[in-house]
Amino acid sequence: MHDSRGKRVGLRSPVAVLVGIGLGLLVTAVVLRLLPKVAVPAPVAAPEALGGTLLAEDEGPIAELLFQYVPELEPLTADAYADFLPALDPTTRLVAVVPAGASQALLAFLAKIDPGGAVARRTRIVEVKAPITVWSKDRALVMGPDGPARGRTTLLIPVPPDPHWHERTNDWATLAQLASKEPDHYFVRELPLAFDAGDFTVTKDRVLVDTNLFAKNRGRGLASPEALSAILRGLFGREVLLLGTTDGDVPRHHMSMYMASLGDHVMLVGDPRLALPIVGPSWTPGEASPDTGDPLKADFGDVMVARHDRVARDLAAAGYRVERIPTVAFDDKTYMAYTNGVYETRGGRRIAYVPQYGVPALDDAARGVYVRLGWEVHPIRVRSAYPYHGTIGCLANVLARGA
Repeated sequence: MHDSRGKRVGLRSPVAVLVGIGLGLLVTAVVLRLLPKVAVPAPVAAPEALGGTLLAEDEGPIAELLFQYVPELEPLTADAYADFLPALDPTTRLVAVVPAGASQALLAFLAKIDPGGAVARRTRIVEVKAPITVWSKDRALVMGPDGPARGRTTLLIPVPPDPHWHERTNDWATLAQLASKEPDHYFVRELPLAFDAGDFTVTKDRVLVDTNLFAKNRGRGLASPEALSAILRGLFGREVLLLGTTDGDVPRHHMSMYMASLGDHVMLVGDPRLALPIVGPSWTPGEASPDTGDPLKADFGDVMVARHDRVARDLAAAGYRVERIPTVAFDDKTYMAYTNGVYETRGGRRIAYVPQYGVPALDDAARGVYVRLGWEVHPIRVRSAYPYHGTIGCLANVLARGA
């Protein structure tokens, strides 16, 4: 026999082979005893049913809404809040979570966007430990007063995040601080899962999730996406629809980046092909990624288009009427998505607070889809926010809806 260099290789005797194998096993056993033991996550136990009703995202008037304000991040949120907060119905109660000592800064900002003072008068301010972010939607799923804490709004939070991420850790704690200040109004319950509320789409009769949520929890002992669905069915007591089957089947990041429920079994799904002729195949809008520093560049590739199409197919197969709307993807977290809005129905009106990106032809096309589907559109400027992987749908968390 010869090795790759043509050198003669001798055959070993059977005794030598057995001795070598024995020594190898002995060395391996010693090494394994010396290595630190790695904890294998135990399978997530099926939690007890919550017994309440998650707030649907596509129906009912908004009665109470939470937003977070950080003075240093005002340039990111100012346009969106200036368009959104005064546009809400005057009966909508507002809860503002701010870092300790920032109440006066918020009141000064509200005076700028609403000199008459109506928004400030219906805003309760809660100061919490700093630093925090402005992404209030993702901190909790919300259950109505028929939930586990009868008569109180239940805020369902995930397992604690990595403590090295100070802003996210403080965000996670904001709900407990809110509940401690108003214990007759709010109740906090931690679920045995890692999630953002944006990983869910909640309708009147279903909870929709995707393979991104399974990927977040694979290391927590979940054997399959179906195991995740079973846990959620047990928790929420309603049908769970899982979109996709493997990681990468659907667009990454939150579900609102690619779809929105519009009620009456209508689902709005982004379609990059509808945006392509408007902005062109190599479009660079001018912003840079805050993660890499590189200029954002539109992704109209086959993989990104296929991910959006997979969502549309899965929803159609589940019985939904699927409508498509222009969208521009840039990477796995950054989208100009017109589905990342806030929705309510009020007195027979269907009202959509729709992101606007300062690209007139694109914004016009998206608003036209909503109008055609019978929605009253309130445009919300989000150009300053979207590079940071969220828009108005991530900045606002609806805490209560009317009948």
